[in-house]
Amino acid sequence: MSENALFARRIDVLAEIFAFTTAAFARQGVPAALLADVDFVLEELFTNIVKYSRGKAPVAIEIAAIPQGVQVTLTEPEADRFDVTQAPPVDIALPAVQRQPGGLGLYLIPRLVDSVQYGYSEGERCGRIVFRKTSAAPSPGAAKRNGEERC
Repeated sequence: MSENALFARRIDVLAEIFAFTTAAFARQGVPAALLADVDFVLEELFTNIVKYSRGKAPVAIEIAAIPQGVQVTLTEPEADRFDVTQAPPVDIALPAVQRQPGGLGLYLIPRLVDSVQYGYSEGERCGRIVFRKTSAAPSPGAAKRNGEERC
C-alpha cells in the first residue's frame, strides 16, 4: 500500500508535506521514530527543487511502508537533470565561516537514510528520487545512481 500527493512548488507548502507524511505514517503503521529524518530529507529535497528548478508542475510524493520502515519517492516533472547522489563534497572539518554556503543538506541526506537513488527520464524531463529509511542503521555512503528511466 502506498499514498500519493501532489504539492505546488512553493516553500509555504512544507507544512502540508509534513501533515501528509505524519498521516501516511500513522495509516500505514510506519514507526513514528523515523518521521523526523524523513521530514528533514523531504524538506531538503523539496526546498532545492523550489529554489533551483525552472519547472512549474506540482511535485509528487509517494510514501510506502516497507518492512521496518518506509520508502519515499519524490517525482519532479519538468526537471533538469540533477543527480542528488553526486553532490559535490563538503569539507565539514573547516570552520563554518570558511565553508561555501549550501550543499550541507545534500551531504547529510545519505547519512540519515538507508539508501538514496536518483533516476532521470531525458525524454519526459522527469526526475525521480527514491529513498528508504528503516529502523535498522543506515549504511554509510548508501547513495546509488540510476541511469535513464521513465517517470
